[in-house]
Order: sequence, then C-alpha cells, then structure tokens
Amino acid sequence: MTAEIITPADDPDLAHLIDLLDMLRGPDTAPFWGEGNHSIGKKFASRLRPILTGQGRAHDVDYLAVYVLKYLGKGNTHVPEQQITKWLRGVNGLPAAGHAWVDDATRTAWTLVTRYSLPSWRGYRGTPGQDWLTFS
Repeated sequence: MTAEIITPADDPDLAHLIDLLDMLRGPDTAPFWGEGNHSIGKKFASRLRPILTGQGRAHDVDYLAVYVLKYLGKGNTHVPEQQITKWLRGVNGLPAAGHAWVDDATRTAWTLVTRYSLPSWRGYRGTPGQDWLTFS
C-alpha cells in the first residue's frame, strides 16, 4: 500500500463513504455504536480521525472500508440493517432508506478495499491475471 496522504478531496469514493457515515448518529450514540472497549465507534474514529485531519494513509482508508463491510455492510452480524434504518438521520425509520444506505455503503467500501488492498492481496504476482496466462 502507498505511503502517501489520502484525503476525501483526493478520493471521491472516500468522501462519499464519509458522507454516508455522517448520515448515522454520532459516535457518542452508545445504543448504536456500543460503549467502552467494545465500541465500534472507537474503531471507526481511529481511522476517520487521521483521514479527516489530513494525515490519513491508504491503510487508514482500507481499515475504514473494512470496518464498514464488517460492522455496517450488507449481511453483517454486528449492526443489522433494521438498526441502521432506525438510526439514520432524517429518514424517520423508512426501511427503503436503510436498505439503500447499506447497499451504497457496502458497494462504496468494497470499491475502496479493492483500490487500496488489492495489490497486497495479489501478493507476488506482478501482472494482473498472471495465473490465467499459464493455466492450461
């Protein structure tokens, strides 16, 4: 992963994911984010803070996106879609809005994960698709 600074102004998908997170209640909303050492909000804050203060790097963006997939993404077991729907600002518990939020957040987070993690996942292979070229 790259060592250069990444800001929301540099990556529109990152900016969009932050906008989506801003639609949820703030990190001090314990019924949503949890409390103490088990607070999901603390995990998010540990990656959002450097990004929002202009010190974020690819690993911060990657971890943030992975946290969205793990804790808020489609099919997660931590914060169900109904709870996301309940805590979305301004939608008054409208199920379609919660469903759309989860779909959008999952898609955006996956885009960021593949953008910033794929080179390390590919490992030693320098050429994308290399294994397919030698398969017979």
